[in-house]
Amino acid sequence: MSLFFRQLGWELFRLFARRRTYIGFGLFLAVEILFYFLWTRERSEARMQEFIGRVAGGFDEYFSALTLAFLIVAFTMLLLGVVFVSLIAGDILAKETEDGNLRLILIRPISRFRLLLLKFISCQVYTTVLFLFVGVSALAVGVLGQGWGGGMLVWTPDLPRVVLFDWGEGMSRYFLAILGFSVIYLPVTGIAFMLGCFRIKPAAATIVTVAICVADRVLSSIPLPAFDPYREFFITSRMDAWLLLLYQDVPWAQFWEESAWLLGIGLTGFLIGWLVFERRDIKS
Repeated sequence: MSLFFRQLGWELFRLFARRRTYIGFGLFLAVEILFYFLWTRERSEARMQEFIGRVAGGFDEYFSALTLAFLIVAFTMLLLGVVFVSLIAGDILAKETEDGNLRLILIRPISRFRLLLLKFISCQVYTTVLFLFVGVSALAVGVLGQGWGGGMLVWTPDLPRVVLFDWGEGMSRYFLAILGFSVIYLPVTGIAFMLGCFRIKPAAATIVTVAICVADRVLSSIPLPAFDPYREFFITSRMDAWLLLLYQDVPWAQFWEESAWLLGIGLTGFLIGWLVFERRDIKS
């Protein structure tokens, strides 16, 4: 077991030693700063005052750092997260093949399954670290602009109603939802990782994964009755499960059911990738 964790540590070192690993961190930070700039403009603040006053009744209380942080996460994480998780998961094995390192790695007495498992876990660690960074930095941007304290207003078009929390509960729910993103992104990791196990360029694995997720999102959002019987089969519809953690009373049974589906999809992608990789001729 100690050898496994040493190998995992080496994989994580190699992952975070690459410059491209930090592209997502930098772009998310830039988006947060842009979001803050737009949020603090006079016209934007007047519109937010009108909206918060209508739905919450307390502009000074809920025009807060937590509200800003939540809105940044809610409206940027899904799309940008797909891009950067796909970039890392699709790159982590395909890049080894492209650079010619894979044959050298497999000289070591390690099974292909173990190698893939180490890389898959590394991708999941990256996902968790990225989303925690986004959560902490978004909150820091909010505190910089609005100061410490206040309530938390939770609203997106996918929520049935506006939810309000005080500062203490809002803080715990906010970071619980951030950790929930690590679970709901398992299908994205699984699909990109599976594609990287084929003979494919790293960029192609990323692009195909992003295309699949965007197409899934577009189709699941079409407001036509003909699509209603099939909405449960769309991946991105189930990825909205993180919002369940922000309900006044969390529907834990529904959250764990959605999480089980997402975990199953992610692990299915890993297993398909492993079966393909086991049959690949690395020498040619």
